[in-house]
Amino acid sequence: MLFLPAAALCWLGSALAAMATQLVQDDLTLTRREGESVSFSCGTGQCGYDEYRYWYQKKETFKIIFRYRKSNCRIEQQYNHPQNADFSLERIENGCSLKIKNVRDIHSASYYCSCLVWSSTVRNNSFSLNKNLQMI
Repeated sequence: MLFLPAAALCWLGSALAAMATQLVQDDLTLTRREGESVSFSCGTGQCGYDEYRYWYQKKETFKIIFRYRKSNCRIEQQYNHPQNADFSLERIENGCSLKIKNVRDIHSASYYCSCLVWSSTVRNNSFSLNKNLQMI
């Protein structure tokens, strides 16, 4: 079973920005069994008119998964992530969510969404995907 807790930590990725921007996150705690699917939402209304959004995976270091276009939930650029085939986008009411169709132990990580605001990257620790070793 995979347990998906998340911290509500928001930080600004650039010292040049004048103020912090928060990204709206829903479902901060999720539980999935291996083989099930999971979706992470990232409401980025505070990103203004910037069309592009990014998803990152963090285990020991950050690894960008892909860049996508908010208006049509289309992946615009992929970055050779080792589990690239496992990630997709799913259209939801207020935008797009990151989807992992078949959750496996290798997906245990924190997932971050981001956008660009005045040339400053804003990231929000939206979800952590951790292995739960308890038997149910």
